[in-house]
Amino acid sequence: MRLHSLLLQGPVALLCAALVACSQQQEASPEPSDPTLGPESDTSSEQNRADESVPPHEGGTEPPVGWATEVPEDDGDEEDEPSGAPENRAGTGGGQDAPVTAADADELTGHLEADGPLVVELDGEIDLGGDVQVPSDTTLVGSGEGTELTGGRLVVEDADNVVLTGLAFDSDDTAVAVRDGARNVRVAHSTFTGGGDGALLEVADGADHVTVSWNRFQEASSALTIGGADDEPGALHVTVHHNHFDGTSGDHPRASNAEHVHVFNNYFHSNNDYGVESAHESNVLVEGNYFQDTELSVRPAEEEPGNAVARDNLLVDTPQPELRGEVPDPPYTYELDPATEIPDLVGDGAGVPG
Repeated sequence: MRLHSLLLQGPVALLCAALVACSQQQEASPEPSDPTLGPESDTSSEQNRADESVPPHEGGTEPPVGWATEVPEDDGDEEDEPSGAPENRAGTGGGQDAPVTAADADELTGHLEADGPLVVELDGEIDLGGDVQVPSDTTLVGSGEGTELTGGRLVVEDADNVVLTGLAFDSDDTAVAVRDGARNVRVAHSTFTGGGDGALLEVADGADHVTVSWNRFQEASSALTIGGADDEPGALHVTVHHNHFDGTSGDHPRASNAEHVHVFNNYFHSNNDYGVESAHESNVLVEGNYFQDTELSVRPAEEEPGNAVARDNLLVDTPQPELRGEVPDPPYTYELDPATEIPDLVGDGAGVPG
């Protein structure tokens, strides 16, 4: 029987005080307290999962939740930056265009050389043979459980409005890199396995307005990194929600020089290093997550720390978070699922759909 099922057998507040430590925003001391299972809101929790209501093979045209919905302002420097996506297509990729099919790397790169918008359905096991560039206004979607990408990585570089969904990656290094000013990007319903020296998913180099949702990360020392020591402040608005970090060691995410990272309703399970880390003055809000058997839920980096605020999390066999500073709420509409439901909800729903 899972531990969260025991929690549900009695009043949540009483058992939480006995079995679970629940982190509160800007808490000065590490004393456990009863959880608040979600902020008051008029928004239905169905809207929170609106970006998951349409199966990935439908092309990912449903409206996403998170920073991918908030169109970045264009600073007018058209030479250095892609133009901002219109609000009605931000994070929608190729939209409702009829998909084309790719069964190998040559077919895939051939399709990606065409003008967008474009929806490409990947079929079977594909050896990428190195880096594959994904252009603007593109959706890459897996055809089912048999779709697996190996031998390289997908690179979303200086591109605008991209969706990657329903894909399985088995990688010895980084499987997906979102970088060099890419923005309005969504990575959803995918399974990441392996890792090696690099993070399975990397968001860096001025990438902005990215949503990472309903993915499964496994068998890796580093799951997700956002930014780096050399990133310029001001970009890296990223939402990380309803992901399952299953036995991965750390970086769930590790944020550096990130303007705002929102980590909510994720399932952290058996993470032997740490859950979330904020470095280089990043602003990281961590709420409504379920941490189980994790070495430490949230922390600012020991050197060059960032701001880290935690609230409404459930901690099972996991120490209290280490907090620092203040972090504003994100501007988009969302509502938390109860943290007690996350192991079933995310454990069953994250990753490539069955």
